[in-house]
Amino acid sequence: MKRLWIIPSAILFVNILILVLGIATNSGFVGTLFGGLMAIMTDPVIIISGLLIGVIASDKNLKIFLLVFFVGTIVLTVLFHFMINTTYAITDLVRFDGILIIASVVFLIKRLFIKI
Repeated sequence: MKRLWIIPSAILFVNILILVLGIATNSGFVGTLFGGLMAIMTDPVIIISGLLIGVIASDKNLKIFLLVFFVGTIVLTVLFHFMINTTYAITDLVRFDGILIIASVVFLIKRLFIKI
């Protein structure tokens, strides 16, 4: 698929857009959300999970890509929810977003080096 890079780019773009709008409006919720996101993204388990999903995601078939990229991230988030015994859903949402961001960056870098 030639245009498969659009999905990871859209994930990164939406996160950057939310961050910029949160800074522009001086929103405390966005600051809290991205502070938690940066804290969770430094967790080695989240980094390894994002790396694995980004590397495993296929750039040949859309269905396999969506299955690995989104369903794999959901499964890992639910697994971490029960392993760590998280009580708040916002923590799982931030963890899901962190894994998606890392997987998107890894997938785009992988795709760039495959092209070269």
